[in-house]
Amino acid sequence: MKTLKQLALATAVLAVPFMAQAELKAMDDSSLSSVTGQAGISISGNFNGSIGKISYIDDGGSLNLETVEFDGFNIADNAPVKVDVVTTEITPIGGTAPVSTQQLQISLPAITGELSVGAVRLGTGASIGGLAINDMNMAGTTVKVWGH
Repeated sequence: MKTLKQLALATAVLAVPFMAQAELKAMDDSSLSSVTGQAGISISGNFNGSIGKISYIDDGGSLNLETVEFDGFNIADNAPVKVDVVTTEITPIGGTAPVSTQQLQISLPAITGELSVGAVRLGTGASIGGLAINDMNMAGTTVKVWGH
């Protein structure tokens, strides 16, 4: 009898989520046209990293940037990178009329952080110094991506 009560209780517990489901109903076009939603995605976060060496090579010589680090690149939750689909009128090369083209648009906010280069070397010689980039601001930058 005890096993039967436990089985009944387990069945009741497992059935609760199904009883809580709302009934889904089809919507007609006029009802659906009044529904609004969110489009696109937002990205925020804190980014840190390093690059061992960046080399520029020309005619056998090279310029090497070594121990490249970026620290504290922050994108705030209230001003995120925004990714969305937009439509732009583009006249193709040799075309006479613009064509509506969907593009992936990436909008950059203010991004704070520091970039530093520990050593700048000509070839394999001694370092001729370092490099620091501070107060970089990419706010208002947009990048669009599409196929053709």
